[in-house]
Amino acid sequence: MCGVRDAGRLTDPLAGRRPAGPHQADGRGLMAVHTMADLVRVHTSTDGTAVRFYLDL
Repeated sequence: MCGVRDAGRLTDPLAGRRPAGPHQADGRGLMAVHTMADLVRVHTSTDGTAVRFYLDL
């Protein structure tokens, strides 16, 4: 299990599930996590966003 937290907020419920646009500078890390991990949990609140993902090694 690995977790990451920051002050940013996600407003797109499908963030990381769709490819980033060709002119979009960011948004590829969460998609990489969704591709590799067995389970991804994203929690966004007024304090920021926490992503926890699980890998079955």
